[in-house]
Amino acid sequence: MDFPVIDIYLNKIEENALQMKAMLNDNNINLTAVVKGFAGDLKVFNCFQKAAINSIADSRLQNIKKYRAAGYQGEIMMLRIPMCSELEEAVKYIDTTLISEIETARAAAKAAVKLNKEIKVIIMVDLGDRREGVLAENLKELAAEIIKLDGLKLDGIGTNLGCFAGVLPDEKNTKELIKYKKELEKEFSIKINRISAGNTATTILLNNNELSSSINNLRIGEGILLGTDIINERLFNNLNHYNFRLRAEIIELKAKPSNPEGEMAFGGKGRNQILKDQGLRQRAIAAVGKQDIDYHGLYPLDKGIEVLGASSDHLIMDVTDLKRKIAVGDILTFKMNYSAMLRAMTSVYVKKNYLNK
Repeated sequence: MDFPVIDIYLNKIEENALQMKAMLNDNNINLTAVVKGFAGDLKVFNCFQKAAINSIADSRLQNIKKYRAAGYQGEIMMLRIPMCSELEEAVKYIDTTLISEIETARAAAKAAVKLNKEIKVIIMVDLGDRREGVLAENLKELAAEIIKLDGLKLDGIGTNLGCFAGVLPDEKNTKELIKYKKELEKEFSIKINRISAGNTATTILLNNNELSSSINNLRIGEGILLGTDIINERLFNNLNHYNFRLRAEIIELKAKPSNPEGEMAFGGKGRNQILKDQGLRQRAIAAVGKQDIDYHGLYPLDKGIEVLGASSDHLIMDVTDLKRKIAVGDILTFKMNYSAMLRAMTSVYVKKNYLNK
């Protein structure tokens, strides 16, 4: 087998999709499965089709087109705020889009009218994480403009938390969305159908009975694909965990001083690697790097391995405390967080190995 390789446990992903859908259904919440994490891989996407997921979200038009070509007939949500330049083509394939700019709404409306199609719009509201979204004080102004546009239907409001600044979803900020929904309905005499209150991290509010019954949509990717919630640092008890695992081959194994030697670049800071002077240590290098993975999100299965850092195609580890003997040519296995998985699935240099066990 060529290395590096990512083992993908398809049956476990399908089981997670079914379990997540059931959990949300029990709370009267519609699941929109975020499928961007596997870069349009149709074998992984088939897990969602087998689980009868009827609403998906992706950020990349290339992936969305592949899903339609594969016969998917359910709702497709444009997850990232779309580029105006892609909307003329995007509206052929999507049903719903997130919006935070009036210029984007106008471009979407123009493209939809051309196709005699109506696109649902969810206005994103920034509740503090400072990623996408209109500020609350500007929400009514944006909504008023969108309501006027032919080809668009204001279907909901939503927010994103945790993905940029790490602001946690809580009872207070989710209830703000409900308040804004009611204000829009009263102001414009309309019905807002959907409150899309967040992502995997928001599900913790269900566990704590802190999520209002008015919240009726969540956009979930990490929880299904990995069974994890990295923002709240937890594993889902009833889900399969780390369903994508990286294997990489050792190409160098040597005892080396732990401290760099020589004049450091960038004003003495080097590359900002935090390296402790621990004397002579056993170092291993694996043939995988930043071009393929986010090394911060790798968790070695073997105890006694510490990931120190990476360059573009080298992964550097301290293996001094590893109990078993290893040699050049041996394979090491790593669990991966969402960021590492995302990059590995996107890399053409990482072979994909599909498993059902």
